[in-house]
Amino acid sequence: MRSTAKGFFLVTLILSCFVIIPLAWTIPMYIRYGKAVNDKQPHIALGVCSIIFTGIFGVVAGILILCDPKGKK
Repeated sequence: MRSTAKGFFLVTLILSCFVIIPLAWTIPMYIRYGKAVNDKQPHIALGVCSIIFTGIFGVVAGILILCDPKGKK
């Protein structure tokens, strides 16, 4: 599920490449989630920010981040 969310983040990054302002927060979120894929901690703030600040694919990625069973304690 985490690799699917990372893929949706990448699609959002590619689709928003022509607009510089959304790229200013999409790139750091993608890098942070790329580093966080292998740990077992919940990433609630990253999921919420993804839902708020990205497009439709980012909303899907945010929902996948929030519903990830590896992030549950």
